[in-house]
Amino acid sequence: MGFMPNARVFFRLTPLTRLSAPLLLNAWEAIPGAPAIQVVNTPPAEARPKDVVLFSFLSTQLPDLHREILSLREKGVILVAGGPHASAAPGFTRRIGFHSIITGDGEAALPPLARDLANGLELQTEYNGGRGNDISNWLPISRSIRTLPPLELMRGCVHNCTYCAVPLSGPPRFRSLESVRCYLDQLHDRGARRANFISPSALEYIDPRVGTDPRESVAELLASARSFCFEYIEYGIFPSEIRPGSLNREWSQLLRKHVSHRRLTLGAQSGCPERLRRLRRGHTPDDVEASIIVANEAGFGVNLDVMVGFPDETPDELETTLNFVRRMHRNHRIHAQVHHFVPLPGTLLQHSFPSFPGIRGKQNLLRMERDGLITGQWKCGERDARRYLTWLRQYYPDIYEQFMPDRPEKRP
Repeated sequence: MGFMPNARVFFRLTPLTRLSAPLLLNAWEAIPGAPAIQVVNTPPAEARPKDVVLFSFLSTQLPDLHREILSLREKGVILVAGGPHASAAPGFTRRIGFHSIITGDGEAALPPLARDLANGLELQTEYNGGRGNDISNWLPISRSIRTLPPLELMRGCVHNCTYCAVPLSGPPRFRSLESVRCYLDQLHDRGARRANFISPSALEYIDPRVGTDPRESVAELLASARSFCFEYIEYGIFPSEIRPGSLNREWSQLLRKHVSHRRLTLGAQSGCPERLRRLRRGHTPDDVEASIIVANEAGFGVNLDVMVGFPDETPDELETTLNFVRRMHRNHRIHAQVHHFVPLPGTLLQHSFPSFPGIRGKQNLLRMERDGLITGQWKCGERDARRYLTWLRQYYPDIYEQFMPDRPEKRP
């Protein structure tokens, strides 16, 4: 299906992908001769045959987007998919109704796509940006939308936790401090009051052009942010969480000197030692507590990220994690942010059923939420996991059947 000269290109923005859009649009706007692109927040009802709609989405959004995708395809609209799900499961994404898939680094895959559109060529089945482009070349600042998202400092991860899709981007690649300063300068010119950053492990950022000491790189990064006099400088809090065991007194003092917030985020994930080992987290509950103590001594409270509903999680394991949270809350200054496991394509647990909390587990979670010990994000995660699996079972039963063993008590 070729692109017509009078056809239009739409970028379909969704609430869950709005922070990645400016980076992709920045890359599109830098392509010589690229067709003009319209950003839309709702289904483009005015789309005509041969128009192109670019989607970027998460797996859990598919139940909501499914009907829109089919409707656009029936109109003869050319559909292109990118984002975590498309990159991890391109074949499945084509089955959903997309003509072309963007995999790997989206910034590197967009130029050949734009050139094919500009020349009216048949789109390739897949545009693969690989996993080696220099992320320093792109900033999340676009002429098309006003959103100024946090700056991605690292892409990829060495820890390869079994539930996480971040390692699919390959070994870590780091943004240079020169690129960081360019971003801060543009933020300042736009009158922004806040500078914040994205990193899967905040204390492992290294400027690849300077050295190998993350403390030196982070110190220079934060000092640069301070030099622009931003009212809020955020680091070591979502979306730049800290891995337990990496925080020590020197790090906490460095953060206290520069950041504006007085809470740090630690990714504990579980209070069960065996679960942490099976997840390949590389730390123990004792490491979590040691990091909490360091943070508290430096004057920081702690947001503790915890996950429930892991595959084969028993009621006793859930209670072990909740008791760990209670003990941390009793002995230290923490607040737990509880999430629910969702199987993500491409991860080691991609075909593993969640263990949805039973009646007693839900009662405990709700009681702790009511008492102010935890947040209620787990309810949204449970809902998303159930809706995604139910959608798979209804429309793609062959993929749903890969979730083995299929025990009746685990079905959504």
